[in-house]
Amino acid sequence: MVAGEPNDVRVKRCGGGWVVHIVEDGKLTVLRFKTQFPAENYADGQRARLGLAAKPPIDEPDM
Repeated sequence: MVAGEPNDVRVKRCGGGWVVHIVEDGKLTVLRFKTQFPAENYADGQRARLGLAAKPPIDEPDM
């Protein structure tokens, strides 16, 4: 990530669990969750905190 990139929050299924990717001021933070519901709830809160509109998209799982 690079400073100046737009803030973003993404939810992704990964390795039998879920991850939330948060980009804030170009810095990437990754948090892992065992189930989808808490991952989506956390992502929703982070999007609200960062002033981002809409529910975060769920990325397709890695193959």
